Amino acid sequence: MKKSMLITATALLALACLAALAAPAAAQDKPVDMKKLITEIVGEYDFSFQGESLIVQFMEQDGKLFGAPPGETPEEINPVEGKPLCFAVTLAESGDYYELQFVRNDKGVIDKCVMNTMGMTVEGMKIIK
Repeated sequence: MKKSMLITATALLALACLAALAAPAAAQDKPVDMKKLITEIVGEYDFSFQGESLIVQFMEQDGKLFGAPPGETPEEINPVEGKPLCFAVTLAESGDYYELQFVRNDKGVIDKCVMNTMGMTVEGMKIIK
């Protein structure tokens, strides 16, 4: 009995390892269509934190993603390699570093952005007009 359980456990472990190795290879086979992704991201997002609200406008310029609050100079937001919905930016004026992760809802539509900066995490919801 112990021997059959050991064989079964070993087989399951081997299958799990093979599945883990196959998943990244499959993901690399299909490159991200950055133009399509940026088109999905573009829009206004409302970030709320401790009773305050900040609107950030994401826009596309020359095939690149830019963003800023209304009235401020947009900054280029660069994709993070290997993470198709993740972007990063270091603000020119302050040097502050921001990581942005866009999130798809259960219908596959990007409707949220999670911003990490200076140890804080703030969620922004896409404003649908």
